[in-house]
Amino acid sequence: RDDINDKVLMTRLMQIGDRYEVPREDGLQLLTGNAGAIDIFVDGIKVPSIGDIGEVRRRVILDSERLKAGTAVD
Repeated sequence: RDDINDKVLMTRLMQIGDRYEVPREDGLQLLTGNAGAIDIFVDGIKVPSIGDIGEVRRRVILDSERLKAGTAVD
């Protein structure tokens, strides 16, 4: 989600093994209904989890430095 323009870039139920490459744009956020089931990689390196299995997360800031530091969740 692009919070500045409030547009949705992608919405779908992902299956095991699915991948989505996020565009390199400022202001993007993630909403997920199962935070613990998502592996997020930045520059090929897995970053800290954004939550537990089944945990809903809104407004996860898709900023590479915040994701790597584990501070992307408000």
